[in-house]
Amino acid sequence: MGRSLLDLVRREDGVVAVIFAVMAIPFIAMAGWAVDYVRLQHVKEYLQNQVDSAALSAFVEEDESWQTKWGLVESVTLAEIGRQYQGNWAQNVSLTPDRMSDYELKVTASARVPLSFMNILPGIPDSQLVTVSATVRFSDVKEVREPPDTSLLDPQAGDFNRLWMYCFWPTRPENDPDQPRRTRMVPVADNGGSQFFADFDSPPTKPGLVGIYNTIATSNPLGLDGAEQGPWRISKGANTNKREYEYMWPDCAQGSFLSFRLENVRFSRTQQQYWDNGAAPNNGGDKKTGRFNYYTDTYFTPGNSTEQYAGLQGPQPYVQPGQKVDIVETVLCDTIEECRPVSEGGIIPEGTNRTPQRATGSCEPGKYMYYGWEDRPPGLSGTSSNWQHIAWTDKDYDDIRIIIKCPTFETVGERNARLIY
Repeated sequence: MGRSLLDLVRREDGVVAVIFAVMAIPFIAMAGWAVDYVRLQHVKEYLQNQVDSAALSAFVEEDESWQTKWGLVESVTLAEIGRQYQGNWAQNVSLTPDRMSDYELKVTASARVPLSFMNILPGIPDSQLVTVSATVRFSDVKEVREPPDTSLLDPQAGDFNRLWMYCFWPTRPENDPDQPRRTRMVPVADNGGSQFFADFDSPPTKPGLVGIYNTIATSNPLGLDGAEQGPWRISKGANTNKREYEYMWPDCAQGSFLSFRLENVRFSRTQQQYWDNGAAPNNGGDKKTGRFNYYTDTYFTPGNSTEQYAGLQGPQPYVQPGQKVDIVETVLCDTIEECRPVSEGGIIPEGTNRTPQRATGSCEPGKYMYYGWEDRPPGLSGTSSNWQHIAWTDKDYDDIRIIIKCPTFETVGERNARLIY
């Protein structure tokens, strides 16, 4: 009973020795697994540091081209990882860039880490794949657009049509007054002969817009992104058909997308007194009159540069709830000269009773996007006794038309990038 543990271990009958050996196996395995785990974590953390540095360097370092820049960053990063591990702890190392836009880059790094103890168990391979990634974005990038061009295109409608630009927030909740889904809305074109002048400064510098901007910006916690109306005004000719408008360009923040609203007032293109109240004459009582609004609610999804539309629904109560309207035609032009009707040597479709085109290409810097609207949406059914008059249309998609130059991106101040995830 009083024999020591040492004496117990020294017994020569073999029973205790076997028990000790059996008990030692899991302890040795745990120690081996700990070695492999520490190795895997070391490689993962080191790769993360290297991929962070590579992603930032690929954006910040200036060079002749992005391809040249990335080639240099990749070779330096792989050489550094090779010096660190000498091919022992990290094998088959690779770096993969994914340039998601001109101002956002994702870099993924992977390596196989040899195992010394974990692979003793059945089903565990001899090495483990470790993968990490880093995404960087310019912290001071600014999307730059120019005002729409209507000088090349003559409107064909008898109704008064006014186009508005706004920023659409697809992820905001419906009907939340504190977080409106449409913000910074301003008029940018009409078919009544008005002139429109954009102020691209933020805050605006045009004297007539300064007070309007300050009122909107200070009226809610989100500033301009918390109010549907943006800074704009009629600066001249309010009671004539030769109006002049001033507006602050809707510089949409991250998370929102530049969108359009078509405001249609029946039978009023040449009757300015009805443009703002929608009380146009009813032409003998046999045609529906009034104001109708259509919103594109444009948005983009990751990896897809084609415009998509959450809106374009018919006005209530004249159509079924949620019923879509096909009123916009979009054409991507390589040059401004292409954005002319076919009869004038361009590529813009013409003719009545057509199915509108929809651009599927990417609106890259240097190109132009054409928008043509049909102000009376075709192909709808409604409950109004006057619906046939409301929905009458020639389907030519040229009632009001504009051309927007595709955006460019510039940085303000020093070129600077930041990790976002």
